Amino acid sequence: MAATTPLVVLGEVRTCLLPSSTALTGAEACDLLALMPGCTVRWRERPGTLAVSPTTAVGVDCDLALGEQTAHIVGTVATSAALTGGRVLQSTACTRVVRAAGRRRQTWSHYLSQKGVSEVISRIPERATAGEALVEGYLTGPADMDTLDLASISERLLNRLRADPGLDQTPSVRAGTTRLRWTARIGGSAGPAAALHLDDGALRTVRMIVRDEADLDDAQRFCEDLAAHDWLLTVVAAALAEAQRFPSHSRKRTDILAPVLEDLAGLWMPGAHTPASMRALWRELQVDPGLSRQWNALVAQLQNRIVVATLNMLQHKAFDTEW
Repeated sequence: MAATTPLVVLGEVRTCLLPSSTALTGAEACDLLALMPGCTVRWRERPGTLAVSPTTAVGVDCDLALGEQTAHIVGTVATSAALTGGRVLQSTACTRVVRAAGRRRQTWSHYLSQKGVSEVISRIPERATAGEALVEGYLTGPADMDTLDLASISERLLNRLRADPGLDQTPSVRAGTTRLRWTARIGGSAGPAAALHLDDGALRTVRMIVRDEADLDDAQRFCEDLAAHDWLLTVVAAALAEAQRFPSHSRKRTDILAPVLEDLAGLWMPGAHTPASMRALWRELQVDPGLSRQWNALVAQLQNRIVVATLNMLQHKAFDTEW
């Protein structure tokens, strides 16, 4: 492998509901995601809409956790945003960690010429050991002010987009933000592999192995697609739990559940925006943990509870009228 082949790619995807009462059109989505003048927003119409912003770079000069020690990096983090179905907004921050040719710091022009690449300028172990240690350090190591903070970088971009004056700030669904932290390493001779773990109610981690460097961009798009679908599952499950807090004849139930069914149910298209090289990963996820089985069950619950709540409201109203 070439000396500049990444030891690992580190990334984070944040996913939320666009603060808008309606889904954005193609033109509106492109206006929102035009992060830099003169750069084109990529747009896809079928099978569902997807807008992807141009990539920007954020300079970093910090440490990475490396076992009980740290590795010092200098370089840039690539950031971008995506809007799925005119409603699901995502921000991504990622960087390819490579071993520097020497331990002397270069001028910033050198690092800025490599968007999304960070060079390790301190002494580190050989490739296999360093790559695995960097994965574990990023996903499980303690964070501090001197360590690479992709969470803050992606959050800043997301907050900037959500505050856009063109958005009316009145979404029809109450929904939180989820985080998907991911790593990708090269070395999967049998094809790509991905291990998904749900850390808590909002944080997920994914460890990926890909066959060669050409697959790394596809791995990022897969993680963004996976994050969007995981967010959909999380939001629907949360809405069902929230609706349960109210009596079966309460209009609050339908006020919570109906917009979820109307605005989000049609966005479930696992793999539709994943490159062909990574679609086999979706087939595996459909078996274990069975994401589409869970989705279908949740949507069926949505539909049933809306029907039951509506019938109960009508019966309750009729009883009040007779009384």
